[in-house]
Amino acid sequence: MSQRQAQVGRFRVVALHDADFALDGGAMFGVVPRVLWQRLTPVNEDHTIPLATTPFLLEDGEHRVLIEPGLGYRWSDKEVDMFHIDHSGGHDLLQSLAAAGVQAEEITHCLMSHAHWDHIGAVCGPDGKPVFPKAQHWCPRIQVEAALQPDHLRRASYRQQDLQPLLDAGLLYTFTGTQDILPGLSMEEVGGHSDGTSLILLESKGQKAGFWADVVPTRNHVHLPFIMAYDMNAEKSFHVRRQWIQRAAEESWLCMLYHDPVSPLGHFVWNGKRFQFAALTD
Repeated sequence: MSQRQAQVGRFRVVALHDADFALDGGAMFGVVPRVLWQRLTPVNEDHTIPLATTPFLLEDGEHRVLIEPGLGYRWSDKEVDMFHIDHSGGHDLLQSLAAAGVQAEEITHCLMSHAHWDHIGAVCGPDGKPVFPKAQHWCPRIQVEAALQPDHLRRASYRQQDLQPLLDAGLLYTFTGTQDILPGLSMEEVGGHSDGTSLILLESKGQKAGFWADVVPTRNHVHLPFIMAYDMNAEKSFHVRRQWIQRAAEESWLCMLYHDPVSPLGHFVWNGKRFQFAALTD
């Protein structure tokens, strides 16, 4: 069984659960032929593949940080059916937090790598109000602007109603470049997938970890050429992935994967020919 908890220096890292869902397999693997990618994952009748939305909890005894809130429940029946959104396979976000001993009011920081709907839909509840009323919510500035701009090129990727309540409540913080959140915890804009998409980096007591957002969405995307068609700039994505995946492998980072339905925690390793993912196991 894949392990869902680890220690990185002073930080306890817990892989939570929000929802299972599915996206088109061809879009998830870009130019990679189906004959190759269908060996790696189950494929649904509508050509979608199973994915997860996996928020992560970081605790250091003083702060409780949530990385990537998840999908949530504010979806129409049509959208639930189209994307196979399912909260029955395990705890939803708040249930997962409760199982980890944390209530929503105790979250001090909520970090959002970018503002696409499948990453931040759960930041507000069914009533449209922020779920984490005492948290600083951090998101790249260019992503916030895209979410609030109705004529953005990728408008279908964003929902204004995900961020506007945070803005109205004074809970939304933005940055460009690199932003230190806490000692040893930072957000780093890398782009590629979309302008401003950020890695979330953790370093404590000589140990390192990284949250990969959609830069490496699943364990099957560690191989460098496996770039999603959803990425705005495939060439930049390749250079970002080559730089950061190699660094993570060389420095033995704990890697947090948001969309992997099987193994959310593990390490990137080089086998002499390509990078692979080694899951943490119990």
